[in-house]
Amino acid sequence: MGVVLEFLYAAALKKRFECYGHFYRWRFGDEVYGCRSVLEVVDVSRVDERGSALWGRRADAVVVMMNPGSSRPLGRCEEGEVERFSGGEKALVLTQPDTTQYQVMRVAVACGWSHVRVLNLSDLREAKSAAFLARVEGLAGQRGGGAHSLFSEGRAEECAVGLRRRVGPVLVGWGQDPRLLPLAAQCVGALGDVERVGVASEWNSLLYAHPSPMLQRMKVAWLGAVVSALEDVR
Repeated sequence: MGVVLEFLYAAALKKRFECYGHFYRWRFGDEVYGCRSVLEVVDVSRVDERGSALWGRRADAVVVMMNPGSSRPLGRCEEGEVERFSGGEKALVLTQPDTTQYQVMRVAVACGWSHVRVLNLSDLREAKSAAFLARVEGLAGQRGGGAHSLFSEGRAEECAVGLRRRVGPVLVGWGQDPRLLPLAAQCVGALGDVERVGVASEWNSLLYAHPSPMLQRMKVAWLGAVVSALEDVR
């Protein structure tokens, strides 16, 4: 049975939630890539749980999407060049939300969550999907080129910290482009027997509809389907 939800708009959501991200620069070979490893979406009433301490806390829920897109920090941000993270604390900065994160906030409101952690198949910040996928394919053929993914073998400790949550299922919505299949398979392998909730692709079980399609009615449909699925597994 479908769920009827109030579709809250950005103006209302921005008053209720803030986003904090960890931005870094990954040097690989002769290239330096702008990256974001996590986004913490938190209710503004949780004053004592904002900022860098969020990474060390168990989120209410975890969402996995494709990549950070054009995500950017609000104000000046010094991005350190790193090769790999441990499971330790991350420096988080206030971040400009986008339309996809508003969908995450809508799910949070419907489910009564105050802290949602957003992870991605890849940390690479690239707004254009075609350019992002071409970059991923180029890196895949190089030794160590997969380290941009939190779900890669060398980042297992960091991944385990990021996946700590109160709600059992992980929400997934990384899109349906077949070029994502290697990253999607890697993520699903890392999740193991963790239940996944999303709008599944009709042609491949490893792919899931993106949370924020262009049409408003499709955004509403995605939201209703995901909230209904979450209610079914509670």
